[in-house]
Amino acid sequence: MREGIKLKVEIIDEPIRFHLYGIGGVVENERYGEVGLRLMNEMWQVVKGAGILTTGINHWVYLPDGRMFVGVELRSPQRVPTPDQLEPLEFELQRYMKHLHVGPYQALPQKWKELKADLTARGEVIGSPSLEIYGHQCDEPSKSETTILIGLQQ
Repeated sequence: MREGIKLKVEIIDEPIRFHLYGIGGVVENERYGEVGLRLMNEMWQVVKGAGILTTGINHWVYLPDGRMFVGVELRSPQRVPTPDQLEPLEFELQRYMKHLHVGPYQALPQKWKELKADLTARGEVIGSPSLEIYGHQCDEPSKSETTILIGLQQ
């Protein structure tokens, strides 16, 4: 961790539930950014093509065994059926760490390393899944907000 910079993290013991629709895939050689962008673009093509109403917020979910899922929450009720290309993913984090990253997306891999090191130093055991929730697109990369949630074991 950089000298003098304290990571602002919260450990939360209240469950949070997600009900997403999107597209999953396998990540090889830790190319999460590349795979995530591809899945996100595929998902938005399907969502927009079908006229599905969503919250507009991207969720990148990191699953075990090098898998990831990129999805959005639907606005309810839907007037159109959900296309077959979109798979549902529902999960709950019983206990998790929450951190708000403000800055360019390119800085996220380093931020994850710092957060994982911080959790290890606290004696926490990282569980699964973990995810990034992207705020709405911001023209100024230094002001982009990404909420990072890392699942922790009880």
